[in-house]
Amino acid sequence: MTLLNCLLSAWYGLPFVSPNNILVSTINGTGAVIESIYVVLFIIFAPKKEKIKILGLFIFVLTAFATVALVSLLALNHNPRKLFCGLAATIFSIIMYASPLSIMVSPKF
Repeated sequence: MTLLNCLLSAWYGLPFVSPNNILVSTINGTGAVIESIYVVLFIIFAPKKEKIKILGLFIFVLTAFATVALVSLLALNHNPRKLFCGLAATIFSIIMYASPLSIMVSPKF
């Protein structure tokens, strides 16, 4: 989820989405590149079972990002685009920070 958060925040900071936010794009774009390297290295060296799981999550992240990017480019303009991208980045940021709480829920078998 951290990768998706960085991708969406970097997208939000681009000049055609939200003017005058190039530093947001720079820091989050750098984070996305670093995290992508981590994920690719993990996929290369992980055991097969974990590799398949992480590859599936990686594909989900890229699909979610592509969906937000395409909707914002093709269906929205100016302020609606900024609001849509900002909300998407905010929602996934909240999910990213709340996800460690998921270990507190015990499965019921």
